[in-house]
Amino acid sequence: MPDEVTNDLIYTILQKIQTQLSSIPIKLGDIEGRLSSLEESSSSMSARIASVEVTVSGTHKRIDRIDHRLDRIETRLGLIDA
Repeated sequence: MPDEVTNDLIYTILQKIQTQLSSIPIKLGDIEGRLSSLEESSSSMSARIASVEVTVSGTHKRIDRIDHRLDRIETRLGLIDA
């Protein structure tokens, strides 16, 4: 025979639900903190990548200048046809 639904049973169940619901804001706070940390890490990585891109770009420019100078030197020395 099933238990009767009484006010005490409903009250007990509501107390359990309230206890579980009260932990949600704490868990959400933890999640927000972790998400914020991930966003900061992502931003930091983006800045590092941008810095590497600038360095690589500068290196390419320098190599292009050296290549151009080398071509001029080889042409002056007659090592290649003009």
